[in-house]
Amino acid sequence: MSDQTPKSTIRQLLESGPTDPVLMEKLTLLEELRAAHMKGDQKTMLEIGKKLAANEKAFETAKKQRRTAIAKSVADAKAVADPDARAEALLSAFAFCVRETCAAERGGQGKDTYNFGIRQLRTVGDELRALGHFAALAQFLDSPDIDVRGFAAVWLRNIMPDRVLPILKEVNKIESFGSPVGTQVFTAIFELENTQRKEPDAKN
Repeated sequence: MSDQTPKSTIRQLLESGPTDPVLMEKLTLLEELRAAHMKGDQKTMLEIGKKLAANEKAFETAKKQRRTAIAKSVADAKAVADPDARAEALLSAFAFCVRETCAAERGGQGKDTYNFGIRQLRTVGDELRALGHFAALAQFLDSPDIDVRGFAAVWLRNIMPDRVLPILKEVNKIESFGSPVGTQVFTAIFELENTQRKEPDAKN
């Protein structure tokens, strides 16, 4: 028999995918705090409490840094003077924002950072539309990065539905509802299929 303490359900879930190391440290500290509490070790509990406070501060700092990086990528792209070069910068910002937004969600950084990233992606989309380069997002439909591929398909669903629907379904098989890209993809599929069902009725 092993003397190793069985892993908690939450630890097993967190360890099953990419997770912010600061969040994992917090979980470890909480487990240590629980063990110290069961032993009535007040000194250790106090020490762990201080570490938890420092961990929480580091976690909040990491979230702010990620949001700052996302916002900066979009702001820098919008600031490019030449329209064509600005479009290229915006496309790069789109991919960067997708990766950081999904990483924030998978890393347990909360819905606030995820939602912030989604708003920045919408800003990028609006800027590309204004430049007449929105369809250029199609370059990401063959991306090996499933998050970038999925988000590009979601963003393009209204202008090239026939092309992106198979891509959305492909991503949906891999990324389930509830994952950063999976929820967006599932919703887009529902919207497209609902629209397709209504079109024959409108013709009759």
